[in-house]
Amino acid sequence: MQQEPRHVTLAELLEEQGEVLKMELLTGEAGLNRVIDHPRVEKPSLAFAGYLERLNDYRLQVVGKSELGYLATLPEAARKKAVDDVFGLRLAAVVVTCGMQVPDLLLNAAKRTDTPLISTQLQSQTFMTNMMLHLSRRLAPRTYQHGVYLDVFGLGVLLIGASGLGKSEIALELISRGHRLIADDMVELSRVGTDVLVGRSPEALKYHMEIRGIGILNIRDLFGAAAITDTKRVGLVLEIIPWDEVSEHIRLLGEDETTELHEVCLPKAILPVRPGRSLAVLVEVATRNQLLKQRGIESGKDFMHDLQMRIQQGQQT
Repeated sequence: MQQEPRHVTLAELLEEQGEVLKMELLTGEAGLNRVIDHPRVEKPSLAFAGYLERLNDYRLQVVGKSELGYLATLPEAARKKAVDDVFGLRLAAVVVTCGMQVPDLLLNAAKRTDTPLISTQLQSQTFMTNMMLHLSRRLAPRTYQHGVYLDVFGLGVLLIGASGLGKSEIALELISRGHRLIADDMVELSRVGTDVLVGRSPEALKYHMEIRGIGILNIRDLFGAAAITDTKRVGLVLEIIPWDEVSEHIRLLGEDETTELHEVCLPKAILPVRPGRSLAVLVEVATRNQLLKQRGIESGKDFMHDLQMRIQQGQQT
């Protein structure tokens, strides 16, 4: 898997969230190509007091009532120096909240340094919370995984395995049985939390599937909008392997396995393929079994426990 570096420009951010977060660009149009590479939003309170060392120029800076109130207490020369020092760092952008009147001192400093200066009607905490949620999703680390990704019984199921084993054909049968396609051939994976991996299709491949001998199919056009969905948290990885590669250990015990994708540990099961096996049914069964495990019901462990109890009872009689 190849990891893709993530960042967002101010122009993209305004386009995506400008209306939602009531953002209005006041000045600094020349700086709209500056980028944000971290979801955390900062308040430059200490920076206005002269402590500039920890001010990050790749994060949004939010100025609220406290910051403007503090600046108003400073003598004019000190106030100008504090603002000039902060804007001299070429910040990604500065957002003034609560719909407050923006002082000319800030407007002039933003114009002089081409720093986007934005106003919002939202309260500081509301703006920061919603912006950090958006940036966390937008800047989540991403990688790409070869495979087919589906929504089966509401669980995100990722089919992986070597090319030519019929992953797309299995997915097509599952779609015909009422399940939903998310991505075929290439899956974009985003780590949106320490243990949360979300999968979607790259934009160029969205809703499409390649079937050898038939060609490229548009699943939405063939089966309708109910047959596709855009994104889902990954809940199960199913590896498709040739039948002759199945070990005795896997065949007899079928013990729980896990795999790590993009630094997230995920439950995994192995499905051997050979002529005559209904892989679509097995995918459904593996998914139902995983859903039962999430509820604390584990058939294999329960069976082994009962078997052990019977053996112990037999030894005692």
